[in-house]
Amino acid sequence: MANHRLTTLTWIFTEKFGLILLSMITFVAYARLLSPAELGVGTVIIAIVELIGLVYSSVLEDPLVRLERLEDKHISTAYWAAVLVSLASIGVISGAVMLYTPDPVLQWMTVVASLKILFTMMARVYVAQMRRSSNFRMLASRTLLGKVAGGVGGIAVALWGLGAWAVIAQALIMELVSIIVLMRADPRRIPFHIDGPILRELLRSGAPVAINALSSQTLQRGVNVVLGITAGANAVGMFNMAMRIIELPRTAIYNGLLSYALPAFSRRSAEPKRLIGIIGDSTAVSGFLLTPLFIGIALTANDLILLIFGAKWAEAIPLLQVLACTAAIGNSAMYATTALVAVNRSHLTIKAEVLTTALALALVYTLGNLYGGMAAAGALLARMLVITPLQIRGLNTAIGYSWRGFFEASYRSVIASLVMAATVLVVLPQLGLQGYLHLIGSIVIGALSYAVGYSVMHPHWPQEFKSVFTSR
Repeated sequence: MANHRLTTLTWIFTEKFGLILLSMITFVAYARLLSPAELGVGTVIIAIVELIGLVYSSVLEDPLVRLERLEDKHISTAYWAAVLVSLASIGVISGAVMLYTPDPVLQWMTVVASLKILFTMMARVYVAQMRRSSNFRMLASRTLLGKVAGGVGGIAVALWGLGAWAVIAQALIMELVSIIVLMRADPRRIPFHIDGPILRELLRSGAPVAINALSSQTLQRGVNVVLGITAGANAVGMFNMAMRIIELPRTAIYNGLLSYALPAFSRRSAEPKRLIGIIGDSTAVSGFLLTPLFIGIALTANDLILLIFGAKWAEAIPLLQVLACTAAIGNSAMYATTALVAVNRSHLTIKAEVLTTALALALVYTLGNLYGGMAAAGALLARMLVITPLQIRGLNTAIGYSWRGFFEASYRSVIASLVMAATVLVVLPQLGLQGYLHLIGSIVIGALSYAVGYSVMHPHWPQEFKSVFTSR
């Protein structure tokens, strides 16, 4: 059992980190082959399409994963409902873009890009089944194959001088290859049948998840838009530089852990005590790894920015520090939304998600002109400080997850990370290191002091963390 779980997690993280590496390669290629305007047009079109697909996916996929028993009628209902709503969306998008712009190139780009919604939605039932069966090897394989094919296709289109079509080609090829791989792995014929009561139940269960996902995506995209309106392009550039450094590791690690967590939590949804136990254990293990990582990024922000990206990005240093601390705080409740989905109580935090997103955007709008990128970083920190206790309160209402359990799962990693920060700030200046040696010294001293601090508080942590994979 332990080996199976470790193998599952290995495939999850192979997928997530592989995607990041491939994304970096294609982004560098596009930066050289496309103009900023071409890259911007393609990115905006795909972002709109992906936002629509994300909302639909959230409505169907997670409810399918958490079902106690997945039957053929659930699969056929979800699949054909997804196909029909995708085709309708393509029609609406096509009509809207014809009215919005007279430019035939933009019209065709948007219409073609909207096909991505269909490919994405067709994959939902296959992905849900594989998540339920922990077949993350196939999920990783299809995503990586799609990403490689999409990257090669997109770069080829860019080399042919077709500009923004490269971004659209990459996205479409990736999704098309992904759905082909999934269908070949599960070559069943899905009969055309939509069961009304089942569809209503899926929509009822998935609507809160979709609203939460929409709130999150609105926050990520809205902050940049509002910051650009109030503070200008330079502030947006600095903020995105800092945000990119945080998002690359966080996206890979969080998405990997949460992909594994939902089916694991769902299997224990009828046993609150066991569910509370695995949430606490998972939070402790994740915090052990992630809290010092983000605090470490805050400590080394100066070296990371100046040594790797250059002095022109110096304004991003304090933004990176604030965003890293925000991510560290978020570790303490990173499983809250997933756990609420597992017990079908995600509606408990919908208002909090929407209101805190509105609060963050309002702060950026109000303070962006005065503080630039720091207004956006500060707004995200303020939102995190508000939403975290509200998420824990939602968990408490849903399954009885107590504040004591919340603190017990997180306090060791937080204290050890603060010890690490204090040690680095006190010891490192005494060594007189410069440049990359200063960065390496920070990492080594930080890692050693964190390991010692955590081990003093919890000497038997290796055995306890191993038990996470062998019990409950």
